[in-house]
Amino acid sequence: MPSYRTIMTVTTLAPGRSPEEVEQVARAVTRLESWDIAIAAGQPRVTARFAAVDDSEARATHAAIVGGVRQVADVPRARLAAVVRGRSHYLTT
Repeated sequence: MPSYRTIMTVTTLAPGRSPEEVEQVARAVTRLESWDIAIAAGQPRVTARFAAVDDSEARATHAAIVGGVRQVADVPRARLAAVVRGRSHYLTT
């Protein structure tokens, strides 16, 4: 089954929300293969890796992850990528 990545810039948390909730809502959508938090260009970047049968299913899962995370934090940018030989190949959503 192919792997995909939802890559999000996550900024301000909603009032009363904790950083841990960002991961919790993503994991509530689908089983994640991995979860990573990094700083890129001075902003927090979160990567959620998951499996899907095809690009269509991956787009739906991506939308659900981003929608859930937006309930707890601002997400000014989110991209979907297929993982091919360990590298990200961005897809249109």
